[in-house]
Amino acid sequence: MNIIAAIIVLGIIIFIHELGHFVTAKFFKMPISEFSIGMGPQVYSYDTINTTYSFRAIPLGGFVNIEGMEVDSKVEDGFNSKSPFARLVVLFAGVFMNFLLAFSIIFIMLNINGKAVQNREAVVGHVLENSNGSKVLFPKDKILSINGVEINSWDDIGKTISNIDKKDDIKLVVERENEKKNVDLKLTYEPETKRYILGILPDYHIEKFTLGESIKASFLGVKKIMVDTLDGLKMIISGKVKSEEISGPIGIIRVVGEASKEGIGIVAWLTALLSVNVGILNLLPLPALDGGRIIFVLLELVGIKVNKKIEERIHAAGMMLLFALFIYISANDIFNLTK
Repeated sequence: MNIIAAIIVLGIIIFIHELGHFVTAKFFKMPISEFSIGMGPQVYSYDTINTTYSFRAIPLGGFVNIEGMEVDSKVEDGFNSKSPFARLVVLFAGVFMNFLLAFSIIFIMLNINGKAVQNREAVVGHVLENSNGSKVLFPKDKILSINGVEINSWDDIGKTISNIDKKDDIKLVVERENEKKNVDLKLTYEPETKRYILGILPDYHIEKFTLGESIKASFLGVKKIMVDTLDGLKMIISGKVKSEEISGPIGIIRVVGEASKEGIGIVAWLTALLSVNVGILNLLPLPALDGGRIIFVLLELVGIKVNKKIEERIHAAGMMLLFALFIYISANDIFNLTK
């Protein structure tokens, strides 16, 4: 079941990416001979007048076969016959859909889970196990006073404690199950922060996000994943990450499979993360990737037109390098599995 969950996640990410290319190519009336999920021999196909929709044996990868991308193609309305703007939109659409998928997942999860909001009142939410407070204080206790000083909010607790002798017993009045209780205890010294604490954490409640908050938080979530992904790429390029630590499709399947044990929520967040990763990797200015093809279109837009035969050879060489990299990383994944 774990492997199935991983294949479904990768399938969704790839499908959404290729759907971006497919929809925009159709919009610009580019002929599409096949829309495939997976690689290798066909397992299932459905033929229409213009396009074949197929599933292939290896559930990793996928493609949209837009006709007219070859140098000598004479296909009417083919890819290369369209304006640079149309080609740019089609090439970028897959990446855009990956980012949109991540945004949508984060937006939905935020609205399902809501946001944790701290209770402004001095209500105990959690008592630290190793603190002196764990013996006399309990969740939902409401602190009314400390050493005779009235407590009206959570912020008042810290202000009051900062003004008392840390070594003396302190006297609290708490409200517990609608009854007032007198509690005596010593503050707990926390070596990490070098301060004295009661050993309690505030109470929180769940509130729904507003539409504006959800949109903003979702954008920030996608942005954070993008920044982390780019930082990771910088570490790989600089050699701070060893090559054997890089995971490919097999490693990703293992990670997603393990995450599936923790529930659908974790899998959803991981899907958003992987979708952004796929989008950014496809934007890299490497031959054969969307980013590499976009570079040539941008050059054409500014008046620098590269010979199509040369461009095709560059992409072919890039495809061979990517395939070799895929084999290397997959072998590395298999080696890690046997450890």
